[in-house]
Amino acid sequence: MLQQLNSAIEQLTARISPAVVQILVTGYGAVEENSHSQTALITRENVIGSGVIVDPNGYIMTNAHVVEGAQRIHVALPLPSVHFPDQIAPVGKQRIVEARLIGMHKETDLALLKIDQAGLPTLSLGSGRPVHQGQLVFALGSPEGLANSVTMGVVSSVARQADPSRPMVYIQTDAPINPGNSGGPLVDTEG
Repeated sequence: MLQQLNSAIEQLTARISPAVVQILVTGYGAVEENSHSQTALITRENVIGSGVIVDPNGYIMTNAHVVEGAQRIHVALPLPSVHFPDQIAPVGKQRIVEARLIGMHKETDLALLKIDQAGLPTLSLGSGRPVHQGQLVFALGSPEGLANSVTMGVVSSVARQADPSRPMVYIQTDAPINPGNSGGPLVDTEG
């Protein structure tokens, strides 16, 4: 039984991973400073996040906070392994392409990017199936800049509202999600 579960998770990960990309952002931001001076310091920032290819013609969804303030956005596309076509190549075997920001909606923390590529693997958005507390889920992305990572957990709550004055509700999970995972998918056992 455990071998079947293991095999199913491996197959799910292999199917989803090619549509998950790393987002590399260069921009400028304010330096956080503890002094009370009125001088604002600006520094160059490099941000790493994740994204999901949602259209084979190069449309990628990510979180707005990943690309906010970006001067340049690049996407690291995973390359299939030469020896194992159904697997992603080892780290360092990526194709980096420039991306442009199509739109951003800060209230829902979503952004849409476009790269000039075609025939890309995709991951479809929500199936319309209800999400249930206790449901098994997987988070894919690039935590701490480590591309192509997967973690597993359960849905802890289906309707968390962090700020009662805002209409946004969230799915809470115990799947480990670290800096760099932002923008990556949270998927159910069907992908």
